[in-house]
Amino acid sequence: MKFTKRYPGYDAVLDTDRCSSRNNADLTLTLRIGFRQINPMAGAETGSYPDFGDPSRTLRQTVKWTPKDWAAWKLNFCNSAQRFWDKKFWLDNRGGDFAFRQGMEIFIPNIFCRLELIGNDDTVGTHHVVIDVVRLAATESFFGSNARLFDSKDTNLVQKGTDSKGKAIMQRAHVHEVGHLLGLGHVAIGKPGCPASGDPDLTPCYGVTDEDKNSVMGGGMRLDVVHAAPWITAFNDLAAAQSTSSLFRLSPSLPVYSPPILKTRPTAAVMSQIYPRNIAEFEAGTELKTLKRGR
Repeated sequence: MKFTKRYPGYDAVLDTDRCSSRNNADLTLTLRIGFRQINPMAGAETGSYPDFGDPSRTLRQTVKWTPKDWAAWKLNFCNSAQRFWDKKFWLDNRGGDFAFRQGMEIFIPNIFCRLELIGNDDTVGTHHVVIDVVRLAATESFFGSNARLFDSKDTNLVQKGTDSKGKAIMQRAHVHEVGHLLGLGHVAIGKPGCPASGDPDLTPCYGVTDEDKNSVMGGGMRLDVVHAAPWITAFNDLAAAQSTSSLFRLSPSLPVYSPPILKTRPTAAVMSQIYPRNIAEFEAGTELKTLKRGR
């Protein structure tokens, strides 16, 4: 069965069709991006565009997009951002939701987290978000981007800062911005120097400690379990929408499993593979992480 929910920023589909004692359910977040070229005025080959699209900011030199470069940039953006976020998290289904039978035994699936990123020109199809993209001149090394305004170099690995030992902290900006599109904020929101808005102009929002600086929602490329929040929200919403009789009955004569309330706990994310649990394992709170038993 497939369970779906649409959010303003993406669609969520929980696919339980592949569930077995060795395979988990898949939860896919699909993000559809419409890309829109920002070219120099009046068809010129070169021009300028301000940081963050704000006329009061620094002007950066830009170049007209060619069809070949535009197509290559879109493909690279989507492929590399999807690789970064896809298949990185599993959800520990501690609520006992979406139980299924295999033979005479009942299993509780865990959840394999997927991301599908679909990018087209803004004039093609429907999108969750439209992103403007400028093509920077070769002489430009910086442009003020945000989640809805990118530059052609945002897919490059560049230095964003240094840690306490002087080691370079590197990031591909587009994977950070995709995190924002999924609803994630900057790493240091709520900490000293970074307000709840996560103001991108405030350096402390990207981290003060080495730990925060190296986070993908800081200035680095490290994923952490907290970044599974969009999948946790979607799973919890889908689970709450199902009735207590959501067990997939292969034999109506067998009893429905209702998890004892004292055996349930909140959904949690892990970054190592876990596999479905039978009832005894679920009620014991067993965490099955080490064996490559299933998705």
